[in-house]
Amino acid sequence: MSEETKKINTFFKTARKSDVEKVTSDVLFTDRQRKIFDMFYIQKHDVNFIADSINVSADTINKELKNNL
Repeated sequence: MSEETKKINTFFKTARKSDVEKVTSDVLFTDRQRKIFDMFYIQKHDVNFIADSINVSADTINKELKNNL
């Protein structure tokens, strides 16, 4: 896991709802990115669950998290 991803994870572990809403309101997501973001950071689902839920590979989810979110 990259250092940047670790920092993001740390933020979401301790952030208040208002902090999360402020950050996410400033970001433009595609529908798929929004769904991945919500499922991973907000709902705390693992990558394999997310991949199964939206019918893509776990590798695709990891790439989205690493490169786009």
